[in-house]
Amino acid sequence: MTPPRIRQLSAGVVTAIAAGEVIERPASVVKELVENSIDAGATRLEIDLEAGGTELIRVVDDGHGIHPEDLPLAFVTHATSKLETAADLFRIGTLGFRGEALASVGGVAQVLLQSRTPGDSRGAEIRCDGCVLSPVRPWGGPVGTRIEVRHLFFNVPVRKKFLKSVATELGHACETVTRVALANPGLHIVLRHNGRLVYEIPATATLPDRIGLFFGGDVRDALYLVETPPGPTRLAGFIADPACDRGNAKLQYLFVNGRWFRDRSLSHAFQEGYRNLLMTGRYAVGFLFLTVPADQVDVNVHPTKAEVRFRENSLLYSMVRAAVKTRLLAENLVPQLRAPEFTVPDLIRDPLPPRREFPVLPTLDAEWPIPARPNFDAVSPRRPLAEATPAPWETPASVNPVSPEVEPPPLAPFPLPAFEGGAALQVHDAYLVLETPDGMLVIDQHALHERILFEQMRQRVRDGKLEVQRLLIPEPIDLPPEQACAVLDAKDQLAELGLEVEDFGGNTVLLSSYPTLLKRRAPHEILRAVVDHLVSKDRSPTKEVFLDHLLATMACKAAVKAGDRLTPEEIAHLLLLRQLADDSSHCPHGRPTSLLFSRAELDRQFRRT
Repeated sequence: MTPPRIRQLSAGVVTAIAAGEVIERPASVVKELVENSIDAGATRLEIDLEAGGTELIRVVDDGHGIHPEDLPLAFVTHATSKLETAADLFRIGTLGFRGEALASVGGVAQVLLQSRTPGDSRGAEIRCDGCVLSPVRPWGGPVGTRIEVRHLFFNVPVRKKFLKSVATELGHACETVTRVALANPGLHIVLRHNGRLVYEIPATATLPDRIGLFFGGDVRDALYLVETPPGPTRLAGFIADPACDRGNAKLQYLFVNGRWFRDRSLSHAFQEGYRNLLMTGRYAVGFLFLTVPADQVDVNVHPTKAEVRFRENSLLYSMVRAAVKTRLLAENLVPQLRAPEFTVPDLIRDPLPPRREFPVLPTLDAEWPIPARPNFDAVSPRRPLAEATPAPWETPASVNPVSPEVEPPPLAPFPLPAFEGGAALQVHDAYLVLETPDGMLVIDQHALHERILFEQMRQRVRDGKLEVQRLLIPEPIDLPPEQACAVLDAKDQLAELGLEVEDFGGNTVLLSSYPTLLKRRAPHEILRAVVDHLVSKDRSPTKEVFLDHLLATMACKAAVKAGDRLTPEEIAHLLLLRQLADDSSHCPHGRPTSLLFSRAELDRQFRRT
């Protein structure tokens, strides 16, 4: 067999290959254009998107512009003004330097580039339509650069098929703008989508102000300033109180020399600074800015410059971990608890249903002890605890209200299940201990209640009988852009779970209902738990499995927690529900709900045998 001949690829194929490495989605184009503007000394950026950036990306800056004779070179592969020799690669001081961004964009889109320098009386423009350049023409715009990118991947339809929904692509673009805004506090940024304002961040907005804008006031108010002594290598930024943890690491931002990057080692160091302060599976929130000599970091190890390599990685690891840990040790992180005032709950609202229709574990919304906010320092303004007032979800109109003619039976404790020898004992406000014919059973109250709630909701969703409470006033919830887009993408699935959401503009969603079964928790807490799942897990292949994942997340958030003291009536009620559950041995996430210490094992441990 004759081997195939080696041939040189055409310029169009080479550009398409380069675009595949650099241009993954509209957010990639936004990143490259914005970084070029920052390198050009821009103090104001205006970004306009249409259809999530798939139809139009326009970036306008007030930087120093491009000379008219250099406009054609801007679309030539590996043409740049930021490098001269190979040695410059090891002391990069700019965000962009590879010289392939505009060439890659021009190869898969229709680009209009207009620019004017301060020394020119008028500017110039050039078009690039899939690598085909037009002649340079005069342009009468202001000093700066204006770039329009239209119909991304118009000539590579197979790439366009891999793009996600408009909401998802917009979320990625917003995340890119968020990173740029955090790394450049003096930069005025305006972001619009389909003509509607998404963000306007003035240059006067401080870093805590920007964090509050993007991630909410609860994150801003939980920040502590962290910094190391001045030196060639130093660390500065903000870390959040452990009480402000999250279910994923999305709110851990790392920057080096003004460039966002990801690094497993330094992320681990940051998390280690919170050791023994966070539960397993919870992640700290922080925004850390490293300053490292340019010759000590290699930013050329990834096509999109999302990863870097440090010469002294172990030194940086120790510095990050020590700085975070030292700052947290300087704070009083012990939460102050309000004294609990227990009342006997209304255990039975309906007659005991058959096996498949579970009664709801009693709710103690008003009487349950709720931890107060920690006593934060004055790095940023702290809001005082609000006085206890009825929340909007405490008096909702029910979609499926309980029939008023059904009178609740008189209050009486449930009899304990037949196998028990007496009342169960609660230990450490987390475990229930009771005697069985085989020995001693220890039950995790949270895992058991989580399983019960999961089975209740799953059965009612399958039967189409899930009771939903509508809020009298829909609750606005501010989310990071990526999370807001994920919620809107899953709008139909969430509606099946009783969580009705709609877009309120920007990165705010409106929550108008929630499942009645979960009324012991605030609706926004339930939604935020679901959001954590949406952005941290891959979507399940089938609708049923996907809904089960969300139901398990909701049940986990709404179940009683370790540290919640139960009354004897509540313990008896929980044990009775355990008898009715299909699978009471494991929670929906696979953890065991109970452990049996056999009589024989107890005798052996006490050397009775």
